[in-house]
Amino acid sequence: MPLTPAFTDVLRGGRSEFNRRFALAQQRYPGLDAAAFSALLEGSVNAIVERVVRIDTGAVPALVDTLYDTSLALLGQRWIGPGGRAPSVVSGWELLAEHAPALLAQQPQALIISTANALSHWSAHGGGDDWLLTLAELASRARNPDDLLRAGQVAAWRHGLAHYRSSALERARSLDRELLALALGVVPENWHESMLVRLHAERWYRPDRPDVGAAPRVVGQVGAFVGFGGRFEEPPLAGEIGGELLLDSGSARFSLYADAYGANVQAHGDGQLLAAQRLPKGWRI
Repeated sequence: MPLTPAFTDVLRGGRSEFNRRFALAQQRYPGLDAAAFSALLEGSVNAIVERVVRIDTGAVPALVDTLYDTSLALLGQRWIGPGGRAPSVVSGWELLAEHAPALLAQQPQALIISTANALSHWSAHGGGDDWLLTLAELASRARNPDDLLRAGQVAAWRHGLAHYRSSALERARSLDRELLALALGVVPENWHESMLVRLHAERWYRPDRPDVGAAPRVVGQVGAFVGFGGRFEEPPLAGEIGGELLLDSGSARFSLYADAYGANVQAHGDGQLLAAQRLPKGWRI
Protein backbone atom coordinates (compact mmCIF):
# COMPACT_ATOMS: atom_id res chain seq x y z
CA MET A 1 0.00 0.00 0.00
CA PRO A 2 1.53 3.36 -1.00
CA LEU A 3 2.18 5.98 1.64
CA THR A 4 -0.37 8.75 1.93
CA PRO A 5 0.94 11.86 0.08
CA ALA A 6 1.09 14.00 3.22
CA PHE A 7 3.27 11.38 4.94
CA THR A 8 5.50 11.10 1.89
CA ASP A 9 5.94 14.88 1.77
CA VAL A 10 7.06 15.07 5.41
CA LEU A 11 9.52 12.19 5.02
CA ARG A 12 10.92 13.60 1.80
CA GLY A 13 11.23 17.12 3.18
CA GLY A 14 13.07 15.95 6.29
CA ARG A 15 14.98 13.06 4.75
CA SER A 16 18.43 14.02 6.02
CA GLU A 17 17.14 14.67 9.55
CA PHE A 18 15.14 11.43 9.67
CA ASN A 19 18.16 9.50 8.38
CA ARG A 20 20.30 11.11 11.09
CA ARG A 21 17.84 10.05 13.79
CA PHE A 22 17.73 6.52 12.47
CA ALA A 23 21.54 6.28 12.44
CA LEU A 24 21.68 7.53 16.04
CA ALA A 25 19.05 4.98 17.05
CA GLN A 26 21.10 2.19 15.46
CA GLN A 27 24.09 3.25 17.55
CA ARG A 28 22.03 3.37 20.72
CA TYR A 29 20.13 0.14 20.01
CA PRO A 30 22.45 -2.22 18.10
CA GLY A 31 19.68 -4.78 17.69
CA LEU A 32 17.27 -2.33 16.05
CA ASP A 33 15.32 -4.15 13.34
CA ALA A 34 15.37 -1.91 10.26
CA ALA A 35 12.92 -4.10 8.36
CA ALA A 36 10.45 -4.02 11.25
CA PHE A 37 10.74 -0.24 11.42
CA SER A 38 10.05 0.12 7.70
CA ALA A 39 7.06 -2.21 7.99
CA LEU A 40 5.71 -0.16 10.90
CA LEU A 41 6.04 3.11 8.95
CA GLU A 42 4.41 1.65 5.85
CA GLY A 43 1.63 -0.02 7.80
CA SER A 44 0.29 1.29 11.09
CA VAL A 45 1.99 4.70 11.08
CA ASN A 46 0.81 5.42 7.55
CA ALA A 47 -2.75 4.43 8.48
CA ILE A 48 -2.65 6.74 11.52
CA VAL A 49 -1.38 9.66 9.45
CA GLU A 50 -4.06 9.00 6.85
CA ARG A 51 -6.83 9.34 9.44
CA VAL A 52 -5.42 12.53 10.95
CA VAL A 53 -4.77 14.23 7.62
CA ARG A 54 -8.51 14.12 6.91
CA ILE A 55 -9.03 16.31 9.98
CA ASP A 56 -6.02 18.63 9.94
CA THR A 57 -3.24 18.54 7.36
CA GLY A 58 -1.25 21.04 9.39
CA ALA A 59 -0.91 18.53 12.23
CA VAL A 60 0.89 15.94 10.12
CA PRO A 61 4.53 17.11 10.57
CA ALA A 62 4.31 17.06 14.39
CA LEU A 63 2.47 13.73 14.31
CA VAL A 64 5.07 12.13 12.04
CA ASP A 65 7.91 13.47 14.20
CA THR A 66 6.39 11.95 17.31
CA LEU A 67 5.53 8.60 15.74
CA TYR A 68 8.94 8.30 14.06
CA ASP A 69 10.96 8.97 17.22
CA THR A 70 8.71 7.02 19.59
CA SER A 71 8.56 4.01 17.27
CA LEU A 72 12.35 3.98 16.95
CA ALA A 73 12.83 4.05 20.71
CA LEU A 74 10.21 1.38 21.43
CA LEU A 75 11.51 -0.90 18.69
CA GLY A 76 15.07 -0.46 19.92
CA GLN A 77 14.00 -1.32 23.48
CA ARG A 78 11.91 -4.23 22.14
CA TRP A 79 8.61 -3.02 23.49
CA ILE A 80 7.04 -3.31 20.02
CA GLY A 81 7.92 -5.18 16.84
CA PRO A 82 8.61 -8.93 16.49
CA GLY A 83 8.69 -10.47 19.96
CA GLY A 84 7.94 -7.12 21.60
CA ARG A 85 6.90 -7.01 25.25
CA ALA A 86 4.02 -4.58 24.66
CA PRO A 87 2.67 -5.11 21.13
CA SER A 88 -0.64 -3.49 22.10
CA VAL A 89 1.07 -0.07 22.05
CA VAL A 90 0.56 0.16 18.29
CA SER A 91 -3.06 -0.94 18.69
CA GLY A 92 -3.50 1.91 21.16
CA TRP A 93 -2.18 4.42 18.64
CA GLU A 94 -4.48 3.07 15.95
CA LEU A 95 -7.40 3.29 18.35
CA LEU A 96 -6.70 6.99 18.98
CA ALA A 97 -6.52 7.69 15.26
CA GLU A 98 -9.82 5.89 14.69
CA HIS A 99 -11.83 7.30 17.58
CA ALA A 100 -10.19 10.66 18.29
CA PRO A 101 -8.27 11.92 15.23
CA ALA A 102 -9.04 15.55 16.09
CA LEU A 103 -7.57 15.16 19.58
CA LEU A 104 -4.53 13.39 18.16
CA ALA A 105 -4.05 16.30 15.77
CA GLN A 106 -4.13 18.75 18.69
CA GLN A 107 -1.58 17.04 20.96
CA PRO A 108 0.12 14.18 19.14
CA GLN A 109 3.13 13.99 21.43
CA ALA A 110 1.15 13.87 24.67
CA LEU A 111 -1.31 11.25 23.44
CA ILE A 112 1.17 9.02 21.59
CA ILE A 113 3.69 8.93 24.44
CA SER A 114 1.10 8.62 27.22
CA THR A 115 -0.61 5.73 25.46
CA ALA A 116 2.73 4.00 24.91
CA ASN A 117 3.67 4.45 28.56
CA ALA A 118 0.30 3.16 29.73
CA LEU A 119 0.39 0.02 27.61
CA SER A 120 4.02 -0.67 28.49
CA HIS A 121 2.93 -0.44 32.12
CA TRP A 122 0.00 -2.77 31.47
CA SER A 123 2.37 -5.34 29.95
CA ALA A 124 4.14 -5.63 33.30
CA HIS A 125 0.88 -6.21 35.17
CA GLY A 126 -0.87 -8.38 32.62
CA GLY A 127 -3.99 -7.38 30.78
CA GLY A 128 -4.83 -4.03 29.27
CA ASP A 129 -7.30 -5.24 26.64
CA ASP A 130 -10.32 -4.19 28.71
CA TRP A 131 -8.68 -0.80 29.32
CA LEU A 132 -8.25 -0.33 25.57
CA LEU A 133 -11.95 -1.02 25.01
CA THR A 134 -12.85 1.62 27.57
CA LEU A 135 -10.30 4.03 26.08
CA ALA A 136 -12.01 3.71 22.70
CA GLU A 137 -15.31 4.75 24.27
CA LEU A 138 -13.68 7.64 26.12
CA ALA A 139 -11.78 8.82 23.04
CA SER A 140 -14.98 9.21 21.04
CA ARG A 141 -16.58 11.35 23.80
CA ALA A 142 -13.68 13.44 25.15
CA ARG A 143 -13.75 17.15 24.31
CA ASN A 144 -10.00 17.70 24.59
CA PRO A 145 -6.77 15.68 24.99
CA ASP A 146 -6.33 16.55 28.67
CA ASP A 147 -9.76 15.18 29.56
CA LEU A 148 -8.99 11.98 27.66
CA LEU A 149 -5.70 11.51 29.51
CA ARG A 150 -7.34 12.04 32.90
CA ALA A 151 -10.25 9.75 32.09
CA GLY A 152 -7.80 7.15 30.84
CA GLN A 153 -6.06 7.05 34.20
CA VAL A 154 -9.36 6.69 36.05
CA ALA A 155 -10.21 3.80 33.72
CA ALA A 156 -6.81 2.20 34.38
CA TRP A 157 -7.59 2.25 38.10
CA ARG A 158 -10.98 0.66 37.47
CA HIS A 159 -9.42 -2.08 35.32
CA GLY A 160 -7.00 -3.22 38.00
CA LEU A 161 -4.13 -0.79 38.62
CA ALA A 162 -4.93 -0.28 42.29
CA HIS A 163 -1.86 1.91 42.90
CA TYR A 164 -3.56 4.62 40.82
CA ARG A 165 -6.36 4.97 43.37
CA SER A 166 -5.29 8.28 44.96
CA SER A 167 -4.37 10.04 41.72
CA ALA A 168 -7.46 8.71 39.92
CA LEU A 169 -9.76 9.99 42.65
CA GLU A 170 -8.06 13.38 42.50
CA ARG A 171 -8.54 13.57 38.72
CA ALA A 172 -12.14 12.44 39.08
CA ARG A 173 -13.06 15.59 41.03
CA SER A 174 -12.83 17.87 37.99
CA LEU A 175 -13.48 15.37 35.20
CA ASP A 176 -16.49 15.75 32.92
CA ARG A 177 -19.18 13.61 34.54
CA GLU A 178 -20.05 11.71 31.35
CA LEU A 179 -16.39 10.71 30.95
CA LEU A 180 -16.10 9.86 34.63
CA ALA A 181 -19.14 7.58 34.49
CA LEU A 182 -17.85 5.81 31.37
CA ALA A 183 -14.37 5.42 32.87
CA LEU A 184 -15.93 3.73 35.90
CA GLY A 185 -18.26 1.52 33.89
CA VAL A 186 -21.45 3.36 34.83
CA VAL A 187 -24.16 4.35 32.35
CA PRO A 188 -23.86 8.18 32.26
CA GLU A 189 -27.61 8.65 32.86
CA ASN A 190 -27.27 6.64 36.09
CA TRP A 191 -24.37 8.65 37.49
CA HIS A 192 -24.89 10.39 40.83
CA GLU A 193 -22.42 12.47 42.83
CA SER A 194 -22.97 10.24 45.85
CA MET A 195 -21.06 7.56 43.93
CA LEU A 196 -17.91 9.69 43.94
CA VAL A 197 -18.36 10.44 47.64
CA ARG A 198 -18.56 6.72 48.38
CA LEU A 199 -15.54 5.95 46.20
CA HIS A 200 -13.48 8.31 48.36
CA ALA A 201 -14.83 6.91 51.61
CA GLU A 202 -15.17 3.19 50.88
CA ARG A 203 -12.26 1.20 49.49
CA TRP A 204 -14.42 -1.80 48.58
CA TYR A 205 -17.23 0.08 46.83
CA ARG A 206 -17.80 -0.15 43.06
CA PRO A 207 -20.54 2.01 41.50
CA ASP A 208 -20.83 -0.34 38.51
CA ARG A 209 -21.75 -3.37 40.65
CA PRO A 210 -24.25 -4.11 43.43
CA ASP A 211 -22.83 -3.67 46.90
CA VAL A 212 -21.02 -6.74 48.18
CA GLY A 213 -21.77 -7.89 51.70
CA ALA A 214 -19.39 -7.35 54.59
CA ALA A 215 -18.51 -11.03 55.06
CA PRO A 216 -14.74 -11.73 54.90
CA ARG A 217 -13.60 -12.73 51.42
CA VAL A 218 -10.43 -13.07 49.35
CA VAL A 219 -10.15 -9.99 47.15
CA GLY A 220 -6.92 -10.70 45.30
CA GLN A 221 -3.60 -12.50 45.09
CA VAL A 222 -0.40 -10.53 44.53
CA GLY A 223 3.33 -11.09 44.46
CA ALA A 224 5.53 -14.12 43.92
CA PHE A 225 8.95 -15.37 44.94
CA VAL A 226 12.20 -14.66 43.13
CA GLY A 227 12.65 -17.35 40.50
CA PHE A 228 8.90 -17.68 39.99
CA GLY A 229 8.23 -14.35 38.34
CA GLY A 230 8.21 -12.27 41.52
CA ARG A 231 10.45 -10.20 43.77
CA PHE A 232 9.99 -11.74 47.23
CA GLU A 233 13.25 -13.17 48.59
CA GLU A 234 11.40 -14.90 51.44
CA PRO A 235 7.84 -15.02 52.82
CA PRO A 236 6.91 -11.35 53.38
CA LEU A 237 5.85 -9.85 56.68
CA ALA A 238 2.85 -7.53 56.43
CA GLY A 239 2.19 -4.34 58.37
CA GLU A 240 1.30 -0.69 57.98
CA ILE A 241 2.74 2.75 58.64
CA GLY A 242 0.46 5.78 58.53
CA GLY A 243 -2.23 3.87 56.70
CA GLU A 244 0.13 2.52 54.02
CA LEU A 245 0.20 -1.26 53.71
CA LEU A 246 3.74 -2.64 53.57
CA LEU A 247 5.38 -5.98 52.87
CA ASP A 248 8.93 -6.69 54.10
CA SER A 249 10.75 -9.53 52.35
CA GLY A 250 14.43 -10.05 53.06
CA SER A 251 16.21 -6.76 52.40
CA ALA A 252 13.36 -5.27 50.36
CA ARG A 253 10.16 -3.45 51.23
CA PHE A 254 7.09 -3.17 49.04
CA SER A 255 3.88 -1.17 49.11
CA LEU A 256 0.69 -3.18 48.79
CA TYR A 257 -2.24 -1.53 47.02
CA ALA A 258 -5.67 -3.14 47.15
CA ASP A 259 -9.27 -2.06 46.71
CA ALA A 260 -12.45 -3.16 44.95
CA TYR A 261 -10.78 -2.78 41.55
CA GLY A 262 -7.70 -4.91 42.10
CA ALA A 263 -4.48 -5.43 44.00
CA ASN A 264 -0.78 -5.17 43.21
CA VAL A 265 2.63 -4.69 44.78
CA GLN A 266 5.05 -1.85 44.00
CA ALA A 267 8.61 -1.25 45.20
CA HIS A 268 8.66 1.02 48.27
CA GLY A 269 11.24 3.64 47.44
CA ASP A 270 11.27 6.35 50.11
CA GLY A 271 13.85 4.62 52.30
CA GLN A 272 11.80 4.90 55.50
CA LEU A 273 12.51 1.45 56.85
CA LEU A 274 10.64 1.99 60.11
CA ALA A 275 9.14 -0.97 61.86
CA ALA A 276 5.72 -1.65 60.38
CA GLN A 277 2.81 -1.97 62.78
CA ARG A 278 0.04 -4.56 62.79
CA LEU A 279 -2.50 -4.46 59.99
CA PRO A 280 -5.65 -2.32 60.15
CA LYS A 281 -8.79 -3.98 61.50
CA GLY A 282 -10.45 -6.27 58.99
CA TRP A 283 -7.34 -7.01 56.90
CA ARG A 284 -5.82 -10.46 56.50
CA ILE A 285 -2.72 -11.01 54.35
